[in-house]
Amino acid sequence: MNKLPKVIHLNLRVDPTQYIPQIREVPGYDYIHLVRQPKYMINLPLLNDKVHYLSEIFSPQEYVEKNKVSLIHAHHAQLGLLLLPFKEETSLPLVTSIRGRDATLANQPVGYLDGMKMLFEQGERFLPVCQHLAQRINLWGCPADKIRVLYGGVDLDLFPYKGPNLQGSQNIVSIGRLVEKKGHHILMQAFKKIKSKFPKATLTIIGGGELEGYIKSLATQLNLGPYFRLLNRVPKSQVPELMGQADLFCAPSLTASNGDVEGIPNTIKEAMATGIPVLATTHAGIPEIITNNKDGVLVRENDVDHLAQALEFMLLNRHLWKNYSLHARQNVEQNFDQNKQLLLQAKYYDELLGGS
Repeated sequence: MNKLPKVIHLNLRVDPTQYIPQIREVPGYDYIHLVRQPKYMINLPLLNDKVHYLSEIFSPQEYVEKNKVSLIHAHHAQLGLLLLPFKEETSLPLVTSIRGRDATLANQPVGYLDGMKMLFEQGERFLPVCQHLAQRINLWGCPADKIRVLYGGVDLDLFPYKGPNLQGSQNIVSIGRLVEKKGHHILMQAFKKIKSKFPKATLTIIGGGELEGYIKSLATQLNLGPYFRLLNRVPKSQVPELMGQADLFCAPSLTASNGDVEGIPNTIKEAMATGIPVLATTHAGIPEIITNNKDGVLVRENDVDHLAQALEFMLLNRHLWKNYSLHARQNVEQNFDQNKQLLLQAKYYDELLGGS
C-alpha cells in the first residue's frame, strides 16, 4: 500500500487555536506538526507522536530521510525564514503561509524585509490568506507565479445556519484578541453614541489580550454600565454558542498604529456561516468576503461616526437581515468551506510534487 506523502508543518505554537485543519486534515497528505522548541507546546494534552521540535533536529537531512518527508510548510513568514537553512540542506520544496502581520513591517526585527526578499527568491510557494496580502507581498518582490491565495476555511458542521434573530433583543457581539487592530475601542465609542436611541441594546466583546486594562477603563469612562460585557479567555468550543446569542456581529478591524493588519478574521466567516448579520470595516481582505449591502454592511475603518450610523441603520432595518444572512451563508459555502479549502491546499502541494 502506498504511504501518503508527508509534510512538515512548522507552526507558531501547539494550542487549540493553532491545532489547525491546514496541518492535520489535508486530504491525501500525512503530517508532522513542528514547533520551534518545547516552550511553544502550550497545551500538553495535545502532545502526541506527530508533534516534534525543530530545536531537537540536529541533521535535517537524516530527519527527512528517517521520516520520509516530501514537503515543508511554514505557517507564518518568520517561520519560513527560520526554515531556509533546513530547506537548503534537504532541497525540499518550501511553502509559506502569509497570515497578516507577517506582510507588514509591524514590530518586525531589523532586516526583516531583506530576509523576506531572500525567502521570496528561495521559497517555492506562498499562500496568503487573502488577495489583499497577495498584492502586498507581490509589491515587496514575491513573484506572482509563486503566489496562490488560500482562504482560511470554516467548518460548516460547527457553524450550522440558524438565520438571524428577528425578535426584540439587540445584542451586538464582537470576537477577537484585545489588540489595537481589532478596533474594539472604536466599536465601544460608536455603541455609546447610539445607546440613548436603543436602551435595550447590549455590547459583548469576547477575547483576551494586552489591551484588557484599557478596554475595561474605556468602558468605565464611557459609562457603558451593565450594557457592556467583556468575556475574557473563552474556550474556542464555546464560541459557536456565544455567537448564537448575538443579534448583530461587528468586526471593526483597522490598521494599527504600528502598521499591523488583518487578513480576513475567521470570526466574520463563522458569523456569516451561522446567519448572524455582519457589520465590518473595509479593512485588508474583509471586502473580499463582504459586499456592502449584500452579505452585510461595510464602513470605513477607524471611523466612530460611520460605525455608529451603520449600527443604527442595522438596528432600525431588521427586515433586511434575512437577505443579508442568506447571501452570507451562500458566499461562505461557495468560497470559504473548510473542506473545499483543504482540497485546494492539497492541489497546491500536488503542483509542487508533480502530482495531478
